Amino acid sequence: MTEIPQIVEDLYAQLVMIPDEKDWPKYLSGSPAVAQRLYSFYYGLQLGFHLADALRGVPFIPGEE
Repeated sequence: MTEIPQIVEDLYAQLVMIPDEKDWPKYLSGSPAVAQRLYSFYYGLQLGFHLADALRGVPFIPGEE
């Protein structure tokens, strides 16, 4: 496995939002690792849609194509 560059660790520490437990759905209470994975996936998915919109020039709305 390759080593992760220090800049990636620094950016992660500065940019990644750790979700507040009071904002979690009830089924995630007491499971911070699962909550972090779900929030990370959600924000990554949003970013992907925004990038797709920028490249396509029109908003991408899933289910309308």
